This record gives sequence, structure tokens and C-alpha cells, in this order.
Amino acid sequence: TLNKIGTSYAIYADDQSNIYISEYSNHRVTLWFNGNTTAGTIVAGNNTAGSALYQLRNPWGVFVDSMYGIYVVDRGNHRVQYFEKSKHNIFQSFLCHMFEYFTDAVNGTTVGGQSGVPGAFANQFNLPTAITLDQFGNLYILDSGNDRIQQWASGATFGVTVASVAMGTPKGMSFDPFGNLVVADSGNHRVILFPVICRKLD
Repeated sequence: TLNKIGTSYAIYADDQSNIYISEYSNHRVTLWFNGNTTAGTIVAGNNTAGSALYQLRNPWGVFVDSMYGIYVVDRGNHRVQYFEKSKHNIFQSFLCHMFEYFTDAVNGTTVGGQSGVPGAFANQFNLPTAITLDQFGNLYILDSGNDRIQQWASGATFGVTVASVAMGTPKGMSFDPFGNLVVADSGNHRVILFPVICRKLD
């Protein structure tokens, strides 16, 4: 049901303070509008584990771009899926803001990894967990099973390793204001900082 949230390991808040929740156990991503605590809206996946373009298998990380497209780390399928904003209506939240939103989840596009094929080649992932995007449109994927961070340029068919170190099932990753990637290395009970890019400060 949409009024309950399954086991989840990642959320994302957009610039309207709407919350996207990657529901690992429900194989979906739900959107909870700012001010609405009653029920979410499915924006990726369909509650059933699978490898079709409209499905997810144990999703983990989630990131929303400036066009409200959704990047999902489809951990169980060893891939990253992108769901474009599609059909939409206008929704008035409890806080009287107006939002456009998905009316139904559509097929995603695989933008990283090979569906269902784990591996350590440049075009593969092994149980990835987290994702973020830089100001240039490059994706950064925390490739947990391979102890590395992969950068994928927009439209690329393979990634470039920007950081590699022995980690213990790292689960979270984000940029700090200085262009460093900060990784939650959960298995080793530590936080690691990787200086990977130069970012323009706001």
C-alpha cells in the first residue's frame, strides 16, 4: 500500500521539499509531496522485483535532477536507471504550493551498468549503493561490491574510476561544498573523504 514505507536505505529531497524514498523491500521509489503524510505516489518501479525497464530489484540510492528526472541505483540488477518526468497533473499541497508530478511510473532507461550482470569491467557494477550528480552532469556511482567510485559522463557507455580503496559495504555518498565525495563506509565504521573534482562555490 502507498500509505506505508518498506525497508529503505536512501531518500532525496528536491528543491520543493518533496521527498523521494527508495524502497528496497518494495522494489519501488515513492514520492511524498511536501505537507502530505498520508500516502506516496509511485514514480519508479511497480512493487514487483524484476529486470524489465519499468521494474527495479532492491533499489538503493536515488537522485533527482533539475528537470525532476529520477536516477535510481537498481542494486539487485547491477545497473542505474533513469526515469524521465512524464505525464503530469498539477497537485496543490497542504502548504498551498503547486507541483507537477508523475501520474504513473514509466519505463526507465539504463544509463549505467549491464542489467543483471555483475562485474568489475568499466561498463559494469557489482551491487552499487549510492549515486550523486555534479554540476557538469557527470554521475558518480558508489560501486560497493568493487570498492570503487565510478564517474559516468552524460551519455557514456562506461565509467571511469575516480576513487578506489578497500571499503566495507559502503552505503552512502554525497558531495560536500568543496567538491569532495564523502562516503559512509559502514562496514569499517568510518567516513571517508575523496577529493575528486573542483566545484564552483555558491
